[in-house]
Amino acid sequence: MKKLIPLAAVLALAAAVTPAAPFDWEKAVSLYKQGQFRAAIAEFQQVTAEFPDHADSWKFIGLAYYQLKEYEPAVAPLEKALALKQKTEGRADPDCMLALARAEIALQRYDRALAYLEPLTKQQPGAAANFYMLGVAYANLNRAAEATAAFNAAARLDPKDPDAWYYLGIQQFRQGRLDEAITALRSGVAAAPKHAEMAGLLVEALLRRAAGESQEAKARPLQDEAVRVATALKAVRDDGASAELLGRAYLAARKYANAEPALARAVQTSKEPSAALYFNLGFAQAQNKSWARAAEALEQADKLSPGDANTLAYLGYVYENLRRYPQALAAYTRAYEAGGQSNGEVKASIERITPFAKPQ
Repeated sequence: MKKLIPLAAVLALAAAVTPAAPFDWEKAVSLYKQGQFRAAIAEFQQVTAEFPDHADSWKFIGLAYYQLKEYEPAVAPLEKALALKQKTEGRADPDCMLALARAEIALQRYDRALAYLEPLTKQQPGAAANFYMLGVAYANLNRAAEATAAFNAAARLDPKDPDAWYYLGIQQFRQGRLDEAITALRSGVAAAPKHAEMAGLLVEALLRRAAGESQEAKARPLQDEAVRVATALKAVRDDGASAELLGRAYLAARKYANAEPALARAVQTSKEPSAALYFNLGFAQAQNKSWARAAEALEQADKLSPGDANTLAYLGYVYENLRRYPQALAAYTRAYEAGGQSNGEVKASIERITPFAKPQ
């Protein structure tokens, strides 16, 4: 989630309000401007002790707590300031509403944040940040359609904000709207080429969309784009996850010679390589006819995820090419049983290999 940013407009308030107690007020505002929030709170509290209905002092107390990231103590003074301003000025103060919304989001009270964000976005329809926070609240309340609409509005209002595109892409990806997710994430990556999480999600979306494409001519550009984005991602964040993603992109594009070193690096740099990673590495090595290395990788995959029919079937194939026929037969047999004894291809492999596996 995007970090909650300070309220830029608050420093202009000092010139816009009438001081309740001139000396205390001036000192309090000066302390606030200097970032001495704890001291500012004490000074503003002196003002409210003498003038309990001074809305702007309550407002600054809440904002100072907010700046200290003490969100719970910020809420009550901000609510008091909001009520006082509503009573005396006949309007809902947008700065108070914004600060309250941010505090409630920080406290993970998303339903309470909505009480401020929904009217605030109507009051300030051109403020992209408000729609972004509205999307965050909706997303955390599992209101996916409304979150998508809010993030979409935020991205339209501020196309250079990568977080709006990123979270819009997440919502669309989760809903299976891959074409829309890809469009949003492309815009986000263009706005922030070094946003690693967004680039990674774009690669995932491209690979999933390509896998679901029945026409090779349409799948190929998606696969090639996935390789390009994953290559750029690895240049930004050279770790096991990025190497694995690049290897998967190469696999999808059937560029096995490129996939093998990328996946091998992923194994080397990952703290706990997964069974899927070992399988993909073994698959790439087998495609490159590196049978012995493929067997080692697939054996590791089998250890991490015993009884996976796909791993066992491919391990049998690799053993067969190594002429390790008894091991091939054992792997094929386990694969057939793991698959519910219904896989005709594995059954045919068992029948083919059985004569060679018998002791001579």
